[in-house]
Amino acid sequence: MFLQLVQQRRTIYQFIDQKVESKKLNQCLEAAIWAPNHGLTQPWRFYVIGNQTQQALTQLYAKLRADKRALAGSEEHQAIYLKACDRFMANPQIVIVGQVCSSDSVKSKEDYAACACAIQNFQLAAWEQGLGVQWSTGPIINEAETYQLLGLNSAEIKLIGILYMGYPECIPESQRLPLSKVVKSYP
Repeated sequence: MFLQLVQQRRTIYQFIDQKVESKKLNQCLEAAIWAPNHGLTQPWRFYVIGNQTQQALTQLYAKLRADKRALAGSEEHQAIYLKACDRFMANPQIVIVGQVCSSDSVKSKEDYAACACAIQNFQLAAWEQGLGVQWSTGPIINEAETYQLLGLNSAEIKLIGILYMGYPECIPESQRLPLSKVVKSYP
């Protein structure tokens, strides 16, 4: 049953217009914090984004996308900006994931791996409840304005991803290489 859940989970890019219930979101967060983490550092931090903050982040997200693709002030820039606003606001729920910073490079790498495990737990718990998730990165998580909006100090927390979530509009197919292509056994 668990293997089936893992095999069926997909990254979802489009969601229907339906709010994610807080009970379901909390179950995903609860699953996330049970991820393995070396030395029980529990380096993950989750920032659940409400409508007001989502609107502020939407403007930043859209500006970053438009500025990258077109000349500021042009019609193309405006069109890209508006399309990006629609895309960002179409996410019924957003959770931003941060990692507690460490000056020790080995601990930092271990902590990042732990955060990735937490995100996987989050995604599996979501999928089990009929929710889809897209783990995204991109320029918005590196912007000083994002840290400012969340009241975070980038010397203490490094943002490592945005989890867009909701009820899937469609579920894509996926392929994996057979084990024979990715596993090598030694005597």
